[in-house]
Formats: sequence, C-alpha cells, structure tokens
Amino acid sequence: MKKILNVAMLAMIISTPSIAFAGEQTVKLSVPDMNCASCPYMVKQAISTVDGIKIVEATMEDRSATVTFDDALTNVDEIREATASIGYPSTVVSTN
Repeated sequence: MKKILNVAMLAMIISTPSIAFAGEQTVKLSVPDMNCASCPYMVKQAISTVDGIKIVEATMEDRSATVTFDDALTNVDEIREATASIGYPSTVVSTN
C-alpha cells in the first residue's frame, strides 16, 4: 500500500505543470529630452499608465526615470514605448 501511495504521489508531482513566479524588476532609464520642470511629471504620468507599474521616480537632475514593475504584466520595452509616445524617448541605463 505504501508503495502505491508513493507512486501516486510521484505521478502527481510529475504531472503538475511547473509554475513560474513573476517578480518585481527595477530599471533606470535615461530620458535626455527632459528639459523643464514639468517634464519629469509628464514622464511619470505616462509610465504610470502601463499595467504592472509599482513605483516611478523621474528626476530632472540627471534626466532619468527609475521604474519598479511586475515583470508578469509588463516589460522594459512597453515602459520605453510609454515615454516615447509622449515625445520623450528613453534608453536603459541599468536593470536589476
């Protein structure tokens, strides 16, 4: 009986699809066309409309945006498209 239970348990484990868990990712984007006090606000608003965005910080000092997002819902390309769609093309500086 114990052997049958072990075989059944093994079969159940093998037949269960593996689950890939999504995680939070953070990316820093260079947004060189930000040149006024309202630019970071507009960039932040555009990025915030993308599904899966958790935190957005945009600064004029180094003309960048740091974005934390759920990688199951969005990706870096979609975030970059959001900035480009309002006239602020961006490039990736770093990710983690």
